[in-house]
Amino acid sequence: MNPAGDIREPAPPCRLDARGVVLLLLLTGVYLAVMFYFPFPPVVRYLLLGGVGFFALFFVRPEPRFWLPLMPLVFMLGGTAISIGEFNPSLATLVMFGFSVIFLLDRLAGNGPVLVLPRSFHLVTLGLVFQIGSVFVSIHRLGQYPWNAVREGAGLYLFLPMAIIIPAVCRNGRCLKRLLRSMVLALLVASLIGVIQYLTKTGFSREDAGLGYIYKGRIASVFGNGNIFAGYLELTLPITLSMLLCEKSFLWRLISSAALLLGILSVLYTFSRAGLLCMAMGLGLTMLYVFRTKPWIPILVCAAAILLLFMYADTFERQMSFFQDPHKQITQPTILHRYVSYRGFINQIEKSYPAGVGWGAREYFWGGSRLYSFWEVRHTVSHRTIRDFGGLNSLFFNQAVKGGLLGILSLLALFAGLASAFTEAFVVTRERVLAVAVAAGILSLSVHQVVDCLLKYPTVNSMFWMSVGILFALAKRKDIRLREKPGIQLPPRESPDLTTP
Repeated sequence: MNPAGDIREPAPPCRLDARGVVLLLLLTGVYLAVMFYFPFPPVVRYLLLGGVGFFALFFVRPEPRFWLPLMPLVFMLGGTAISIGEFNPSLATLVMFGFSVIFLLDRLAGNGPVLVLPRSFHLVTLGLVFQIGSVFVSIHRLGQYPWNAVREGAGLYLFLPMAIIIPAVCRNGRCLKRLLRSMVLALLVASLIGVIQYLTKTGFSREDAGLGYIYKGRIASVFGNGNIFAGYLELTLPITLSMLLCEKSFLWRLISSAALLLGILSVLYTFSRAGLLCMAMGLGLTMLYVFRTKPWIPILVCAAAILLLFMYADTFERQMSFFQDPHKQITQPTILHRYVSYRGFINQIEKSYPAGVGWGAREYFWGGSRLYSFWEVRHTVSHRTIRDFGGLNSLFFNQAVKGGLLGILSLLALFAGLASAFTEAFVVTRERVLAVAVAAGILSLSVHQVVDCLLKYPTVNSMFWMSVGILFALAKRKDIRLREKPGIQLPPRESPDLTTP
């Protein structure tokens, strides 16, 4: 019994229940056992501990809705490839397949429908059928090594399951907002790493200096290449801008502002000319829609951005030379080798039409040299495993040269489906700013694909199909709202509405 005059408040109850205590003891025991009885390096011990922790947490929270917000960060960090027999999957790919299994098990247990998709998904399915047909032709008619054909041909649609899972799981604004916030956090982490990379560089890139560019090396954050990083930023920056404009929470507006600013700086520090143009297009289209009644605002923002670029033209000389001296671009190695390559690809399309050279074909350079004057890529039949496939510096040429007519039809059906999904979402949803931002990011990345093939990388492919999944969710549910009106309560967590089609 408290003595008289003691006004101390009782301590709050401990939130760690019996299950939490058992979990902590189990993880501690596993780590100590591995450390004392098995001579594993620390990285292996941490991975093993994380795996045990994941399975333990999975039994406590097995629902996909709990794990979905973790996917953007995992996919962004999971670009490292692992060799498994004939396959060379990335960590992001393995996580995606594991998450898809969790989703299917949850749906088979009766926790909701598997397919909650708009009509536009039929066109995407048609594109997938065309792609499968081109892989079949590559194996059975062109004689390409089967596993090579399957691995390369599946690259475009690798993370398609995410576009199916997101509309099935995100049935209300609260779930979708958590996913969007996790995308903003992933962008913040990637951009912060990229800016720190640039600020800590003390020398010049030998590779870039050999091409005639004297500036600090291009940043790549965790993506391994500046162009891949630029493609990721093109998808995520318009979404982050929409979240900045739609968020009511001051903290999340601050986080979105920081992610947007660091992301724009990261695009500049990648020194990607196509990345700069496509980022400006994606953000510009989003702002034009948001401020459609006040067009002077995006015009002023655009003028200020151009002024800053010209003020720091020496730092961003690689991008600014594209505008200040366009005639000089003709002799730059990165432009010249594309001209030579594209000319060779057109010749291959004419010779191999309509079947193409086949997915999984082995590449070699005409003349046997990597000099730009001999940079004309040729293809021949492959008879053994090829670990890495080239993207031919263009998604469209990659589809046409390797997939032939079916590859082109697959790409056309895919983009027709995405255009239809945006139309459906724009008509149905109340969150039109988000729909425009997602579509603007997809469009800017698609324009970049004319001179690069970025969708073959899991880090970009995953974000692309997650963006498509958000479009599908907006097109399917007109009652999704990211900002609730005062006095309106959200449905409870286990609301029956979450499982109705």
